[in-house]
Amino acid sequence: MQTLTTPPENPILAKSAVKTVRLDDLTGPIQHVRPVRRDMKLEKLLLWRKESAEVAVQPLTHDMEVYGYTKGQFSMLDLLKAVLKKTGPAAMDFSTWTANRKEALELAAMKQRGELTAIRWLVDMTFVRRDPEAAAAIRQDFGAEAIRVAHCHAKFALFYNDSWRLVLRTSMNLNMNPRTEDYHLAHDPDLFDFIHGIMDRIWKLQHRTLSDAKPGVISQAFKQETLQP
Repeated sequence: MQTLTTPPENPILAKSAVKTVRLDDLTGPIQHVRPVRRDMKLEKLLLWRKESAEVAVQPLTHDMEVYGYTKGQFSMLDLLKAVLKKTGPAAMDFSTWTANRKEALELAAMKQRGELTAIRWLVDMTFVRRDPEAAAAIRQDFGAEAIRVAHCHAKFALFYNDSWRLVLRTSMNLNMNPRTEDYHLAHDPDLFDFIHGIMDRIWKLQHRTLSDAKPGVISQAFKQETLQP
C-alpha cells in the first residue's frame, strides 16, 4: 500500500511565517500630488559607458536630486551599496518584483556589518515560487516580520537615518539585469513620508497564513481575502 505523505510547507509561506496582504484594502491617500519643486536642482546622467554605481549617486546632496539612465552595467545591489556609502548606516524599506539569493544574502551581510540598521521587504507573490531559495534566505536572515507578500510590481527603496529621508525610484529589480534601466534619487521628506506611510499600513494589515499549495490556490486565496487595517 502506498503511503501518503504531507508535502513540505513552502519555506516562506509556512504558517506564522509570512503575512500576505491585499493592497486593494489599504486605506488612506493613494496619490502624492504637489506642484513641481523649484527648490531642488536636478542632475541628469546618461551612464552609457562603464560608469559605476558610485558615479551614479555622486551628484546627490540634500539639495540635488539625480536621474540616471544606464545600460545595466551595475545592479540594484550596487546602487543600494553606493547610496549607503553616501548616507552612512541607515534603515531601508524595499519593494521589488524579484530578487535572487546572492543579493539577498549580501543585504543580510550588510545588516550584520551595521551598514543597514533595519530593513522591510515587500515582494511579489510569484517571487516565492520562482526562487524559493532566495525567499527562504530572506525569511531566515531578516525574520518573518520583515517581509510582506502581495501582488507587487513596484520597485523602490527608502533610506532613513538622522540626516536623510531618501527616496529611490527605479526600474531595477534586485538582480543583475544587463539591460537599460533608470533610477531617480532625491532627499525628499514629503514623498518619503507618503511612501513610508503606505508601507506602515501594509505592515499593519491582518496576516493571512498559507501552507504549501498550488500557485492557483494561493492566488485565489489572496484575491478572496478581505483584510482590515
